[in-house]
Amino acid sequence: MKLKKDRGRFTVRFDMENPDHARAVEYLERQRDRGKAQYLADAILCYEKAATKSFQQTDRALIEQIVQEYLEKQNCGHTPDLQKKEPSISSPPIDLIASALADFRG
Repeated sequence: MKLKKDRGRFTVRFDMENPDHARAVEYLERQRDRGKAQYLADAILCYEKAATKSFQQTDRALIEQIVQEYLEKQNCGHTPDLQKKEPSISSPPIDLIASALADFRG
């Protein structure tokens, strides 16, 4: 393969009929002109880290602590202590966190 004259320069055409491509274009259009390259670089590196599973794993206790602190702030401390009793996996905050993590991991 012949080496490119300018290795850092690319031309990309998105397929606007593909919903994923159309959504990607929307995200790119929100970036400032000189920010698109950084956005793409961050996205590619994040994707590669996910593919190699090199993300730091967050333990359940830490997630529960964060949720507990958030609930206390929202309700001025008038929430039950989630650490004292075993939280149900179906409780809404845990479901939201699990869903967000699943979406993030693809």
